[in-house]
Amino acid sequence: RVPSLLNGGLGKISPLYWVGCIGLAAIVEISGTLRMKGDKENYLPGDFGLRLGYPTDDVGQKRMQLAEIKNGRLAMIAVFG
Repeated sequence: RVPSLLNGGLGKISPLYWVGCIGLAAIVEISGTLRMKGDKENYLPGDFGLRLGYPTDDVGQKRMQLAEIKNGRLAMIAVFG
């Protein structure tokens, strides 16, 4: 069976896994903070430098930002609606 909160299965997952998850999250946060402090002009929150498949022109970026906002709103409606 798959570990679940409902059946008490989280205790079956290795603590080493949780240490790895927290360590990876810490590395991402620290690298973002260092990048923010080093480049205050061009830094955008949540920008991890992944450019694969993203538009490079301003019109395409605005379209992607609008799509992200709409998807977030739809997710909020789905959760609470």
